[in-house]
Amino acid sequence: MSRPAPLALHLGLPSAILAIFAVAAAFSPIAHGATHVADDLQKIASNGQAIVAVGNDLLSRSTDSGKTWEAQKLESRAALIDVAACADRSFVALDFHRRVWTGNAQGTGWRLAAGSMPEDFTPMALACAPDGGFWVVGTYSTVLHSGDRGVSWQKTEFGQDAILTTIRFIDAGNAVVAGEFGIVARSSDGGASWEMLPPIPDDFYAFDVWFTDADTGWLTGRGGIILGTRDGGQSWTPETNAAGVPMYGFLSGAGGRLFAVGELGLIQQRGSNGKWRVLPSATSGSGYLRGGVALPGRSSLIVVGGSGASTPAMVNIESEGIH
Repeated sequence: MSRPAPLALHLGLPSAILAIFAVAAAFSPIAHGATHVADDLQKIASNGQAIVAVGNDLLSRSTDSGKTWEAQKLESRAALIDVAACADRSFVALDFHRRVWTGNAQGTGWRLAAGSMPEDFTPMALACAPDGGFWVVGTYSTVLHSGDRGVSWQKTEFGQDAILTTIRFIDAGNAVVAGEFGIVARSSDGGASWEMLPPIPDDFYAFDVWFTDADTGWLTGRGGIILGTRDGGQSWTPETNAAGVPMYGFLSGAGGRLFAVGELGLIQQRGSNGKWRVLPSATSGSGYLRGGVALPGRSSLIVVGGSGASTPAMVNIESEGIH
């Protein structure tokens, strides 16, 4: 029986999020095949040297392209919901309990940062900016920034009772955040200030955002909606979702290839013709996927989510003939 996708993704409610991130599961990927899936891992990040995957009381790393994994011991319990690799190759992981953890370039040596986020704030997503700053978005249309690796936090509020669900730095100057009720905002000065863009209609709820440059980007959201922009988010055009189900995360592969992962364990790739295509994968048909990374120089992805199984599957990207 397939397992449901996170309630928070469907409901957009802080009270629902805690129930999802409080679920613990064993991390036991099978190391034979090009795509590995592990139960109830929330996110995954790579710095080109190590890969780190996180979940509730789970933090594991691989230094052999996902063939084997080593669990990392944390000094206290942690409900980890996001992870990012920084420009210096260190890692930072977001704890649902308003904290961040930092690890070195090998994905080891994890330490809890000294500072804590505001008590009335529920974090949803994390980014590490090119300058090494930590950025977190969440409830009450709030953006938090730490320039001292989580010791202290500065707050920016957009003044709306809405959840910001995703943040992406395009480069050192340009960043984008998005969330529920169609909120999209961008910064052109590294997060020092933010400009609210025209809201996306019909109470759009964003799951993830991806930009390849300051003008070209995509949003995926509730209801299986995928939107594209060519003017920096001033306007958005619907793109046909070949899977017909919600896609919860984007990832980029070799040659700028764009992938999306989501409900029913499905993986899609966007072609140069602007059309999305579902890739054949043993992950298809059960659970959900929340994130992934592409392995450099190889036709392989490593994806994570609530799969209901740790089943390896080959996704031969080149053979799809689209890029």
